[in-house]
Amino acid sequence: MDKKLTFEMLVLWLMFALLPVEMLHGFLLHSGVNLPLSVGQAFKLILLASLLFSFFIELNGLFICLFLFCLLFIPSLGQSLSKLEIGFLFKDFIKISRYLMPLIVFLFFKKIIERGRSNEMNLIFKLVQFSYLVFVFNILLKYIGLGYAMYPNGDIGSKGFFFAGNETSALLIILSAIIGFNLFKKGKKLSYFLFFLFNLFIGLTISSKTGTLGVLIVFLLIPVKQFQLKIRLRYVKNIIISILLIVPVVVVSTWKFIVASPVFTRLKFFWHELDFLTFIFSNRNNFLKNAWKVYWEEYNFLEKIIGVGQTNYEILNGNSIVEIDIADIFFAYGFVGLLLFVFIMFLSYYQAKIFRATNRHPFAGLAVLMIFVLLGISTIAGHVYSSGMSAVFIGLVFSLMYLKKDANAI
Repeated sequence: MDKKLTFEMLVLWLMFALLPVEMLHGFLLHSGVNLPLSVGQAFKLILLASLLFSFFIELNGLFICLFLFCLLFIPSLGQSLSKLEIGFLFKDFIKISRYLMPLIVFLFFKKIIERGRSNEMNLIFKLVQFSYLVFVFNILLKYIGLGYAMYPNGDIGSKGFFFAGNETSALLIILSAIIGFNLFKKGKKLSYFLFFLFNLFIGLTISSKTGTLGVLIVFLLIPVKQFQLKIRLRYVKNIIISILLIVPVVVVSTWKFIVASPVFTRLKFFWHELDFLTFIFSNRNNFLKNAWKVYWEEYNFLEKIIGVGQTNYEILNGNSIVEIDIADIFFAYGFVGLLLFVFIMFLSYYQAKIFRATNRHPFAGLAVLMIFVLLGISTIAGHVYSSGMSAVFIGLVFSLMYLKKDANAI
């Protein structure tokens, strides 16, 4: 028992290195250093192996993960046998592990959180805080002339030394939501409000409409239930003063910052050049039409059911994907992958809703909110549930629904 607990703590400490390694990974790739196995992939494989090894004493989690992996690997094996090729199997292994990583991390954190031990919970929240600081540090490097632009054409936005672009939006929303929820739960309303403004600024610095909108939605909705339950007449005066004085200042200041930022020029260009739907989806609706056409014309009957695997899906679509997660899952893994994804999301929502009704699990409401927010941004931005960078924190934010009120969390 002691060895298992010690190893789980080591895995937690290993997660502290995730974003620093992603920085190194991005720096090497941007510098033209292409290794047979990238630094980021090597680290994630070590982390994946460590997570799976932590399930060996309680075999249920290991069995679930291996079963789902084998299920999603079937179309890749089918393509390998039909084409007599094996070169793409390792790539598909990596792709599947990315999709399953949030679930694997969820199962890992779930068993730790259910124990509710203060030292473990403290370490989990320190992981969130440390990762948030590393992330924000990277995004703010833009203002001292370091890091890389989100959109190199026009030098728009910032992603620090990270190589991934779209994944930064999901990471910002998840990390800021966990920290912000904790601030609000502790009654630190001013800190919560200032933290909200800061993350709005970070979203604008990234130049991501998804990240900015996601932060706005999450921070406006976190207080809703508490306000409904605890509204008092003596608070009405303060609320009215805040609306009349603070909100206009925030709106005007934010709007001036947006208009002065390079991303506004980019958004204005797309607004004039594209129709409304194409503007919202950043042309992904057209990618979806093309992929749907390929699906009907190129897939045989069995492939329409079980998919063709990630690599062959990309090849059939001209080495590209739709960048809408649920569509990419369907075209790569067929109805099997789609139903599996929907089932996991529904099960997570159902469990979180039950916990929220008991009023004994303070983070259950946040889990419900994040399920819908992440589904939303995975539709208009993609690379959320297949993100190697944010997978750990997706699993973590959903697992926090198991945290009880009497646990010593910070």
